[in-house]
Amino acid sequence: MTDPLDQALDEIEGSGTLVVDEASGRTTVDVIDVDRLGVKVREIRVGRGIRDIATEAASLPARLRAIPARVVPCEVDPKLGGAVLRTAPEHMRRGRFFEVDVLPEETGIRRYRVRDGERIQEDFTVTRDQLREFIDEVREE
Repeated sequence: MTDPLDQALDEIEGSGTLVVDEASGRTTVDVIDVDRLGVKVREIRVGRGIRDIATEAASLPARLRAIPARVVPCEVDPKLGGAVLRTAPEHMRRGRFFEVDVLPEETGIRRYRVRDGERIQEDFTVTRDQLREFIDEVREE
């Protein structure tokens, strides 16, 4: 059986926004480029069931193994309905880091770099398997 994510990636020509509805939730990926092995993405948004923000912010860093550097909670505010996790400073490479936004029903993953004191969003490349791992790891409980 074909993975719905792979099938949706095969349908994209060049760049675009991929939306995949699965039983476990909706995934939205801003795709910059795709080929049969890899995907260059701007952002990954993974829908899932409603979760407690504080619990999710505490458990997600151990589950997100597809990100090459460990992320840690930076801002957790259940009253405002969200949390932000970032690559731990000691794991940043050349000013690049991942940022993970945790909302009650969705988690977003983006990559940034710091240049001249400014934060600049940066596209990143993953294999199709890594993209599937990102999604599955976010949805684990």
